[in-house]
Amino acid sequence: MKIVTRVLKILFWVVLVIIDIYSTFIISQKLIWKDKTPSLFGYKNFIELTGSMEPTLNEGDIIITKETQEIKENDIISFREKNSVITHRVFEVYKENGKEYYITKGDANSNTDPVLLNKENIEGKYCFKIPFIGKIILFLQKPVGLIILFTMFLIALVISSIEPKKKETAE
Repeated sequence: MKIVTRVLKILFWVVLVIIDIYSTFIISQKLIWKDKTPSLFGYKNFIELTGSMEPTLNEGDIIITKETQEIKENDIISFREKNSVITHRVFEVYKENGKEYYITKGDANSNTDPVLLNKENIEGKYCFKIPFIGKIILFLQKPVGLIILFTMFLIALVISSIEPKKKETAE
């Protein structure tokens, strides 16, 4: 049992260090390039905020995309529109004067999006999703979520610092 506890503690700290390094990397990118979405080896992550892509993507899913120049009809892409990022399916590839433009549509939407996209608007092509975790992240960004997170951290710190009492052996 002692080995399992020790392994769990080490695993906890390794995961915490990885999250810390990743967060530091992403935050530093965001501070340097304010108008760009941070990426790690060309991969970017977004949280699906609406149900416009259901049932393929659900509200609260984390979406992982990869930067690419190859976009074709039926691909799911994340694109920048004003100050937000939207993830929709490429409904049609439109060519004019040697340039490609993209018409997109959410799977749950009845109409195509009103904006004609070019490659400069595209953040990346959908690779995979991590279900539900985005809802937790959004909750933790609220004041009550931060209080709960801080309380859980303190409890974990107290529990990890408590050493079990060793039984004294009578000799």
